[in-house]
Amino acid sequence: MNKTELVKSTEGYSVATVGNLASFEGKAFVKDMLGTTSVELSFGTLAPGTSVPFFHHHKQNEEVYVVLSGEGVFVLDGVEEPVASGSIIRVAPSVSRNTKCTGDTSLVYICIQGKAGSLEQYTMTDGVVEE
Repeated sequence: MNKTELVKSTEGYSVATVGNLASFEGKAFVKDMLGTTSVELSFGTLAPGTSVPFFHHHKQNEEVYVVLSGEGVFVLDGVEEPVASGSIIRVAPSVSRNTKCTGDTSLVYICIQGKAGSLEQYTMTDGVVEE
């Protein structure tokens, strides 16, 4: 059972938990928990033999998936791409997508969404070292 909860929230930061990822089930959206304004992140699980119940694409958000455990297939514009723990997948907004679990254990993944083409700065160009 998931223990999704907001632990602490201040003007400058928020802390939340989705509980033990080894027993995580279903889907949890970080935007709903933390109130993010620049990126969406979700945790998802598919039980063995199941798939997302629909194909979809996005209007403007690119997605990056990080497979934490299990095995599966991403169907991207009709092409099946096998994935397993450690796989990282980028999907452009217009690409039709679906995910299915093909292994004997659940497929557990993180999905990160951001507006395509909006990354102007990143760690090395946005970070400021403080004295």
